[in-house]
This record gives sequence, C-alpha cells and structure tokens, in this order.
Amino acid sequence: MNDLDDPGSFAAVDPHDALGIVESTPEQWREAITRARSCDGLPTRHGINGIVYCGMGGSGIAGDVLAAIAAEEGTVPVTVVKGYKLPAWTGPNTLVFCASYSGNTEETLACFDDALERKARIVAIATGGALADRARTHSVATISPVEGLQPRQALASLAAPALVLAEQLGLLADLTPHLTETGDVLERQVTVYGRDVAADKNDAEKISGQLVGRIPLVWGQEGVLSAAATRWRTQLNENAKVPAFSSVLSELDHNEVVGYEQASPGIGDLAIVVLRMPNENPRITQRIEATLERIGGPVATSIEARAIGESPLARLMSSVLLGDFVSVYLAVRRGVDPTPVTAIDELKGRLA
Repeated sequence: MNDLDDPGSFAAVDPHDALGIVESTPEQWREAITRARSCDGLPTRHGINGIVYCGMGGSGIAGDVLAAIAAEEGTVPVTVVKGYKLPAWTGPNTLVFCASYSGNTEETLACFDDALERKARIVAIATGGALADRARTHSVATISPVEGLQPRQALASLAAPALVLAEQLGLLADLTPHLTETGDVLERQVTVYGRDVAADKNDAEKISGQLVGRIPLVWGQEGVLSAAATRWRTQLNENAKVPAFSSVLSELDHNEVVGYEQASPGIGDLAIVVLRMPNENPRITQRIEATLERIGGPVATSIEARAIGESPLARLMSSVLLGDFVSVYLAVRRGVDPTPVTAIDELKGRLA
C-alpha cells in the first residue's frame, strides 16, 4: 500500500494528475458560473412547468445536483433521465437540459432528438461533438463545461450551468449567495484535504485508509446528501476501481437493514460511510445511531464524513468534494491510476 505522505506515490500512480484536478474544483466552479451567466439565446421562461435533465455518468450526476437543489429552492419539479427516453409528459412547456461532456453520448442524443420532436425548450451542455453540432443547427442555447477533463472530473462545470440557468429562468430562487458560499467552501476544503496536508491531519486521507481492502457502502440521507451518496459511489467505482454501493436513510431502515446479519455473505468486508451534515433532522440522527448500533458488529467498520456550509448547495458540493478526494487517495493507496476507465471504453467499443 502506498504512503500518501510520500510525494513520489502521487507521481508514480497518478500520471494524469487526477488529484490536481480535484484540487482545482473551486476554480472550475467559478469559471462555470461565469460561462453560464454569459450564455445567449436562452428559451423563454413563460409557462415552463417542469424540468427534465438528461445525462449519463458524470453528466448525469449534475442532474441529481439540480434535482436536489430544486427540491429545496425550486418552483417546478425536476426529473433526471439517465437513458434514452423522455417522460411522456414532456412538451412545449418543459425545459429540457441535454448534457453530455463529450457531446457524443448516445442516450443524451436520443433525448435531444426526442425533445425537438416534442417542441420542448432545450439547453445543451457539451464541450463539442454531435450534441453541440445539433444544437447549432437548431439554434439551441449551448454552454461548454471546462474542457480537457474526464466527464466525472467536470461535475462542477456541468452542475453550475444548470443551476444558474434555472435560476435565470425563474425556476429556482436567487442562488447568488449560495453559489458564492459554495465556491468559498470548496476553496476551504482544498486547504484541509489537499495533498500538502499530512495524513494524520487530513480527514480525506484518513477515510481512504479505512477503506483499503473493504467494500464501501455509502449512506446518504433524504435531501441533498442522497445525491452526494450517489456521487461517492460512482467516484469510488471509477477512480479507486473498487465495487461500492450507496443507499439513503431513512429508506434503508425499511428494507436494506435486514440484510446485515452476522451470517450474511460478505458482511465482514463492508465499510459503511455515513454522510452527515450540520443541523440534520433529529430523527435521522437517531436513526443513524440506532441503525449502526444494530448492525455495527458484523460490518468491518463505520466512518463518518461531514458536509459543511450553511446552504443546501454548499453542503451538497462540500460532501461531493470530500468524496472526490477520498476516491483519488484510495486509488493511490491501491496503486491504481485514477484516470483511465478501461471497462467503460471496452463496453463502448463493443456497442459501437
């Protein structure tokens, strides 16, 4: 297992500097907000009664962020589509975000074509590719995320535009102070989770050490930390190259908890990561304590990971950034390059 206090560990295992990209998240966040605020040709706002966000993988997680914030701050419902088909109710009064970092995601292109046929109001989020081409052809407003990244590395510049544009169209409350706070919180986290902070003082490095040789199970909770738990899971999958799973309280107390018994297969390999936040619902606090007490014996370990910030957006993105750091540190500990996603590339090749 690699020593994270040895600078050579990062140079040897992370040649594409995935960690540096995580450390640059605050700058990516602010750049994305600037790009979104200068976007021209937006659809008209009058009469919009719902939002559909279409995207896969890293682009799709940005839709989960939008939906979580809309549930706290929005005026219309948000549906996230991670597939080929729009909801039946999509029509001229629906705002449809089609997000594909590369611009070539086949599911998102299918949704774009479907949205055109339904005469929905469309915004494209892409760095180029077929999606950007089709958007130009049909005079659809387009925003480019920060270029030159893996899609999952561009979450800040995929999520921020959707939030800003939904706000500008009157579908979210004024997010300006929340967007600013989030940038400040992300910057503060880099100073405490970055590579220059010694492992014994760095919570992200400590958590990664507790996950070595374990199967992570990330518990979110109703609200914004549900989306954060999904992000933790997929980052552990793609960066650290480990199987990982996520679920949400209090729903897991109504089914999943029954599967954690002394004789359950694989139970001793599980590391539960519980996402917490300030001023959480007292009943959720009680549930976490009671559930861990009930199943704490059979599992390998349980770990707390705390969001920070005042606004729901800051709390969500702070939890996301902590998970991003953990996933890259775990990759380095395991001696695997965080950047390539060979399995995804091979599947795309077989399906081409």
